[in-house]
Amino acid sequence: MIDYAAEFVNYTGAFPDIEAVNVSAPGAGDGTEFIAAMVNDIWGRAQALMNYAGLSPDGVTEADGTAQILDAIAQGYGVGPGIGVIYWKNDTPAVWGDRVLLFQGQEILIATYARLFAAVYCGDATNATAPAFYATNGAGVRTTPGAGGTHFVIPDARGLSLKNIGDATISARVKTGPVSLGSVQEDQMQLLTGSTNDNMVSDDGITYSGVFSDSVQGAKVFAFNAGVSKSTTDTFDFKSSNSPDARTSATTAGNTRDSTLGTNFGITY
Repeated sequence: MIDYAAEFVNYTGAFPDIEAVNVSAPGAGDGTEFIAAMVNDIWGRAQALMNYAGLSPDGVTEADGTAQILDAIAQGYGVGPGIGVIYWKNDTPAVWGDRVLLFQGQEILIATYARLFAAVYCGDATNATAPAFYATNGAGVRTTPGAGGTHFVIPDARGLSLKNIGDATISARVKTGPVSLGSVQEDQMQLLTGSTNDNMVSDDGITYSGVFSDSVQGAKVFAFNAGVSKSTTDTFDFKSSNSPDARTSATTAGNTRDSTLGTNFGITY
């Protein structure tokens, strides 16, 4: 931006508190000059924002509902309707006056949140099955906007951890994520497997595999030798670290349940 102290003769204060001044009397000429440098400074910042957002002037005068500069700020910095936020404030967005809705499964009016609806609506083709961002009649019944839909539903994230859409392969294992916005993916604990073969009528003994381990012989095979009573009992332990590719520790090398830190998730409108 231009340096007002260097560009203008008539002003008051010093940066960052420079202010314009009025003329002392009509025609006095001692007020802050209205010159091209000031206009160019205003035009320049507006055009820079538009260009940064990849927008071109539409030829319409800036006004409520048609202000491209607002679109430029929203699109250029990713702060417009439909952006997810982590909300740490100590009260609700309504109390603070923030344009944020918490993810609590609300049915909200399309007309009231038209810009958000346009950004997140699942579309008529998937309205009957979408897990969130679908239209309803205001009483929970799904129906498209053109067929009586007056409300739409945002996700309910309470008690849930957010996970990115799509699958990933980590250490040769496929990690399956949700397939669409708002869907709930239930996780499963690792499959634990094992077997035991009890052969009490020969000297082949008892064999163990997988999560079962022998606690008498310290090995996975316990054989009955000649002269040993067939009533001899063996005990075995269940230990998940023996399962293929199992974690070796209960507290390291991964986790079955996420450690959590409570917060609120929301969406801008």
